Amino acid sequence: MEISILTIGNELLNGSTLNTNASWIGKSLTKLGCQIKKQITVKDNKGDVENALNTLLINNPSYVIITGGLGSTSDDITRDIIFNYVGVKKNFDKEYWLKLSQYFKNSGKNNFDFIKNQAYIPSSGKIIPNPSGSARGFNFNFKKSNIIVLPGVPSEMKKMMTDSIIPDISSLIKNKYYSKKLRTTGIPESFITANIKDEVLIDDNCSIGYYPSAYGVDLTISGYSLKKVKNLSVKIETTLKKNIYSKNDDSLEKVVVGVGIKMDKTLAVAESCTGGLLGSRITEVEGSSAFFKGGVVSYSNESKIDILGVKRSTLKSFGAVSTQVAAEMAERIRKLFSVDYGISITGIAGPSGGTESKPVGLVHIGLSSKLNTVVKKFIFSTSRSQIKIKTSQAALNILRLELVYGR
Repeated sequence: MEISILTIGNELLNGSTLNTNASWIGKSLTKLGCQIKKQITVKDNKGDVENALNTLLINNPSYVIITGGLGSTSDDITRDIIFNYVGVKKNFDKEYWLKLSQYFKNSGKNNFDFIKNQAYIPSSGKIIPNPSGSARGFNFNFKKSNIIVLPGVPSEMKKMMTDSIIPDISSLIKNKYYSKKLRTTGIPESFITANIKDEVLIDDNCSIGYYPSAYGVDLTISGYSLKKVKNLSVKIETTLKKNIYSKNDDSLEKVVVGVGIKMDKTLAVAESCTGGLLGSRITEVEGSSAFFKGGVVSYSNESKIDILGVKRSTLKSFGAVSTQVAAEMAERIRKLFSVDYGISITGIAGPSGGTESKPVGLVHIGLSSKLNTVVKKFIFSTSRSQIKIKTSQAALNILRLELVYGR
């Protein structure tokens, strides 16, 4: 089943609001076995909305799902645009208006004429109830497609999709579109495409999507044959091997915590340039207390000396951002918390503070166990926030490789 998505709103285009609706709808329907063919975002403008609909309806998708512009402000004009586009009249729902009026009166509000437009309904088509708000949705059979119109408020849209739309779509799916997700880290997109090029060429009945981010590259293998999707996934898994950390939506921290608990291991961290981000990510995982025992943000040299016990002579000789300091930090934090593993991070997140020999983005990550201590060096050439994310991801991956493969 093919689906197209249209999100409407000036705020989505000017960047003041993140377009989470398109992402959530796409992800939810892909899991059902639908294929998302197109997604367009336009401003609150009649001509733009109509042009987008013309484009989306060219190939007769089973559904076009529209969000946004059903509220009560002057720029909420989607209702009138869609009614006119599908050729239905606008009728005033007196019963619903009385219900809305009573609700606002009970809330102590006397002036509520501004929401009167939400009482208008089409002369034909279905009304989609909104359990969480006042703006109802609509469902039209138009040409060979179903046009679904929903409010742009994410919580309201999700509830309406879950209650009214997804069950209907699920019951109608005949030719299911299958997807398999593989999450990688520690390998650039260019290396991935070069390594799996032969596998892609062998099976042209499946498509592969590449989605790079600061956390790594996610791959989505999709096609109408479950067997072929599985076979291609296995080929890619065999090629990329240790670079794949998840075969679903699990984050790297969830994978690491799960493996650590299963192996009955414990961890503590000493962070400098990441400022506690690594510990924060780990503690976002439910049940992480069985694995993670604590951490220290030793941002200054004095805290490295006074709290962790890093030697002043080591800092003086090699500097805070060095293999030697990272090694001592990892060893000290492991002993301080009496855990199986200690991870340390020290680096230069920028944008200032770099030198020719130690540029911005230089990071040293240490991993200490009772057997030995190793330190790995990285240089991440991006923004401060991206460097922090990439560093925490690299640290988690170093630990994952140790836990799963013994490095």
